[in-house]
Amino acid sequence: MDGAHWRVEAVGDVTVAVCAPLTQIPGVSHAFSTRIGAGASDFDLGPAEGESDVVRDRRRRFLEAAGLGGRPLPILRQAHGGDLVDANVAHGARADGIVSWASSGGVVPVAAVRTADCVALLVADRRGRVVAAAHAGWRGVAARIPARLVELLLGRGVRPADLVFALGPAIRGCCYEVGGEVVAALDAASGPGRFGLLRTAGRTTVDLHVAIRSQLVAAGVDPGSVHGAPWCTGCRTDLFFSARIEGPATGRLLAAVGSAQRP
Repeated sequence: MDGAHWRVEAVGDVTVAVCAPLTQIPGVSHAFSTRIGAGASDFDLGPAEGESDVVRDRRRRFLEAAGLGGRPLPILRQAHGGDLVDANVAHGARADGIVSWASSGGVVPVAAVRTADCVALLVADRRGRVVAAAHAGWRGVAARIPARLVELLLGRGVRPADLVFALGPAIRGCCYEVGGEVVAALDAASGPGRFGLLRTAGRTTVDLHVAIRSQLVAAGVDPGSVHGAPWCTGCRTDLFFSARIEGPATGRLLAAVGSAQRP
């Protein structure tokens, strides 16, 4: 964790978390939502399909707080896998990541994912030409979505050394108890023990931030350009939703990145 690079702030009536190294990239805005917004502590940003008018209004408010107001918001039907899609075909696609390239006018469309314990990865290249968002639970990490994202960008001419990653609030090793099948899958995907494995008093926990960082570094990303949020969603249900702690019917968070809103 590198908490010095992160902050929680209220923008209007919506509270968001932001990663300072991403804010320093010219022309790019981003935010990770919290459960605090519009005067409520259940600021749920909703399902992939069939969202209500309340959810649509909350998403609009979140995008404005993120500096992305007025941009179309693509919502994926996330599948806990490793598939990535381009932003121009993203809305409603069954995938777990969006890659968004600058248009001829220089505008980079929004890339976004929903979470409630899994890791939301936001990434931008240092010139602000491309951004991406990916959703990574243990199955997504096992499917190597972090590494696949870097490989896709490299195949289109973006050097791993030019990427800045923010790993959002997620359930961490203190709270994420798992079974042997998860340990075996992460061993195969990220390397034996390279995922914050801890066994104490008959309890096995893992840390997906550690697993993701391992994949990214192995793919050529500078370790100093991977910034993990300092909050565990399992510990901080006052600030974030946690499906593991509160049950699968809890709310959903959004993480989004794209070209900054112009006045």
